Amino acid sequence: MTLVPAAPKPAPNAARRTRRAWRVNPSAVVLVLVAAHVLLKLALLPIALRTPLQGDEVAYHAGAQALADAVRAFVSGHEISGSELQSAVIDRGWFMPGVSLTLTPLYLVAPDAGLEAARLYVGVLTLVVFLLGVRALARVAGRKYAAALLVFPGLVPLWVLFSYTSWGDLAAGLVLILLVAALVKVWRRLDGGEAVRIRDGALVGLLLISTLYLRSSVLPLVLAVLLLSVLTVVCRTRGASLVRSLASCAVAAATFVTLLFPWSYAVSQTFGSPVTTTTTVPISMAYAFGDHDELCFGPCRGGNPWYAMTDYAAEVAERTGQNELEVQQEISDHALRDVTLGSYAAAVLDNFDRYVLDPTGFEPLFRVPADTDDFVPRPPGPVSETIVWTTKIVFFSVLGLAALGILLVRRLPRVAQVVALLAGILGGALMSQPFVHVGSPRYWPVYAPMMALAAVGLLVRSDASASSVWLRRLQILVAVGWIAVLLGLALVAD
Repeated sequence: MTLVPAAPKPAPNAARRTRRAWRVNPSAVVLVLVAAHVLLKLALLPIALRTPLQGDEVAYHAGAQALADAVRAFVSGHEISGSELQSAVIDRGWFMPGVSLTLTPLYLVAPDAGLEAARLYVGVLTLVVFLLGVRALARVAGRKYAAALLVFPGLVPLWVLFSYTSWGDLAAGLVLILLVAALVKVWRRLDGGEAVRIRDGALVGLLLISTLYLRSSVLPLVLAVLLLSVLTVVCRTRGASLVRSLASCAVAAATFVTLLFPWSYAVSQTFGSPVTTTTTVPISMAYAFGDHDELCFGPCRGGNPWYAMTDYAAEVAERTGQNELEVQQEISDHALRDVTLGSYAAAVLDNFDRYVLDPTGFEPLFRVPADTDDFVPRPPGPVSETIVWTTKIVFFSVLGLAALGILLVRRLPRVAQVVALLAGILGGALMSQPFVHVGSPRYWPVYAPMMALAAVGLLVRSDASASSVWLRRLQILVAVGWIAVLLGLALVAD
């Protein structure tokens, strides 16, 4: 017997309210992560503002200035200099015009914009696109995916620094977030027994061409998305819905081709030979996999090998009357003549090493003084070391989780299965670059969002009743494909 009465048990509804009170509000988490991303971006702004334009950035800004001059000339009724546009925008045919097009408004408003204005403009633009992508994916897949993207890559210091630069890799990765959201939205319509709308097809085509204009190496991804869309529609719809959905797929392809045509036509006319995106494939293959002592039918002159190869091809073409691109192909064939399957596989793995396993390789470029002529970085200090180690720890942690997310096929709800499938397929398509181009630690921002989307599937609760058997089979097929390619390279490589 006790003199202290026992506390009454809470009513079931009260108990549930108590548990809900302790739950974390997902919207609050997302807002906190957005704030953290913005604060990190502001904290790293001083580093970005003093980092000079380097490499491809210089060409992109020159193209943007030429485009802005052409727009001003057109508006004022003056003659547009076609030769200036060709020299600045097309030049050697190495770069797609997407980055220059996005920079053009800056030089329309401020023709003499300096380094600080350029970095700020790009930083604000990438922030807006990133948050739009996060919001779009949250609406169709859930706030868990938004939170994952805000953590990775949103809180990775080096990725945030890249978001101030004018290389097209990070921007293309941001557009891919919007593309995944659009494709998930299409899937949800199909899963609900509805047809794909024409406007959805047009949006997918627009996002695909935007990604390609920013990064030419995503062409395999474009083809994969178009093919996957048609196969999904054929498997999921019947009758009138099938016809309408296939028409939407046709609109996606037509939108893509229509917007690609002006660029392909201009480059093809410039070089007098058909060019779909850029002219770099022959010299890229030669430099990535060929004999470096035979890049110019022998050793090239000193300096940048890319410029040396194209300059030499132009000289040979002028002397022999051949087309310059034809000579580049002959140079490539000559440099690759002794390549074997084993040496090619070994070179691909070497490219993968730089493409995937060296995420901080470009950090020294953010230590280059703004007033330098030799682009020699300063010695690393506490801030740069913190950036490097934080980036490495987060990157490799997410890389491991992403690999596990692709290989571990679970009974997830259908939307989560679709996101995981898209992350595996699109990520795999982005991994095609090391097979045709030398790897670089600058490129990882293009596939970083796919890493996050593959990893976050591990946090989704299994639900066999809401899972799809045929989607799981496709996931298994994608996982087997990843294993087969990597294992095959390792076994064949010299």
